[in-house]
Amino acid sequence: MATSNIRIKKVCQWCGNEFEAQKATTQYCCKRCAEHAYKERKRQEKKKITETLDSLTAHENKINQLSGRDYLSVAEVAQILNVTPRAVYNLIYRGTIKAYRLTSQWAVIKRADIDAMIEARPYERKPKATALANDENGEAISEFYTTREIIEKFGVSNSWVFAQGKAHNIPKVYHRGKTLWSKTHCDRVFAAKPEPPKEDDWISYSDVRAEYNLTHDQLHNYVKYHGLRRKKVGKYTYILKSEIDAILRPPTLK
Repeated sequence: MATSNIRIKKVCQWCGNEFEAQKATTQYCCKRCAEHAYKERKRQEKKKITETLDSLTAHENKINQLSGRDYLSVAEVAQILNVTPRAVYNLIYRGTIKAYRLTSQWAVIKRADIDAMIEARPYERKPKATALANDENGEAISEFYTTREIIEKFGVSNSWVFAQGKAHNIPKVYHRGKTLWSKTHCDRVFAAKPEPPKEDDWISYSDVRAEYNLTHDQLHNYVKYHGLRRKKVGKYTYILKSEIDAILRPPTLK
């Protein structure tokens, strides 16, 4: 095989001396420098593995220490769940996990509430997406509404759609990440307008905040995320007491 006559001036990546190479990919001036560089790479790889293992061990020790405590801060809960503190705050705002505000900048969470949150939400595989479903008589259903179409047509909230779907057992299927509801069943269920709430059914923002020890932003996030109905009277905002109680009131153990 012919040897190239081209000489490329390069600087050795190990010793720093200038040398002439025949290939553009050559990094070292001699075999000795190449061997030293190889050994150094192996040392750095071993060091990185050791540091990673030490970091994992320290993290596990920290988690074990936190596991024995009854009350945790938001940052500590984030460490246990391996998420960011912002993700924990989102769980709090959604009502998924309950927090207790001790001061304006200090909130704690019960370890038991974390375990209960996880145990209450086992992974459930959704049915395989299909364009057809069967009604109570076993007949095929081929006409559907999306959730958004129901909201726009009947003027209801997102949470109300799912609540009525569960209460009336409306057939539904999942297609490309969307929930599709039987058109015939929805027309029958949502066409019957519920009675408008009475004055006693509404509760003001300030009363909800006082009862559940929430900030204005926390309550606003609950209302927005769950699509709760609300009305404005003067400068005061009211929401339905039954809807907010269903979200924030802890379940009664039987």
